[in-house]
Amino acid sequence: MGLSALTLHRWSRALDARHVPWASALLHQLTRMLHGAYLPSGVQLGEGTWLGYGGMGVFLHPEAKVGRHCLISQHVSVGGCAGKEGAATVGDYVRIAVGARILGPVTIGDFAVVGANAVVTRDVPAGTVVFGVPARVVRVMSDPAAEYERDLGRPVPSGDRPPVRPATPEAIRELSRAVEPASAPTGGSEASRVAATSSARIEPGELPAP
Repeated sequence: MGLSALTLHRWSRALDARHVPWASALLHQLTRMLHGAYLPSGVQLGEGTWLGYGGMGVFLHPEAKVGRHCLISQHVSVGGCAGKEGAATVGDYVRIAVGARILGPVTIGDFAVVGANAVVTRDVPAGTVVFGVPARVVRVMSDPAAEYERDLGRPVPSGDRPPVRPATPEAIRELSRAVEPASAPTGGSEASRVAATSSARIEPGELPAP
């Protein structure tokens, strides 16, 4: 896709490391002009992480930290939250679908999936699918690494694979308590689970070129 937002971001970070701030700032502005993306050079993106559709419309807080082998789809925002300092820490192998919002200093666990247009304001447990406004757990993946490999076509090394676990309604209710207020309904309806699964699917244009 030519000069993607991710490529420009990496060049910008390299120039910062070489103490050439004016050139780094120039690339930052170019990223905004070409892709409508806000990727400050201070943002930490792990190895193997990529941005869907070249990073179109992606906003990342300067203090955001994103782990390895993640997918951040177009028009995703990882921003701050009024009254709270800092920004999100995203684990490894996380998939964030189009239009999702992750607000404040929350933690997104490894292999989690954030559904399209979800608004995350609390920590997301590893290996879960969250969806809705506010986001809540609608599915627990019994084998998160296998689902990642199936959806993205990328292998997960044995050392990174989490243990297989039962995905029962009780597990969903237990993990939901960590994501949503006590007064909110837990577990989610079957329609919500289907919607979340569909909204987290990866389109061909989001995958990096071979």
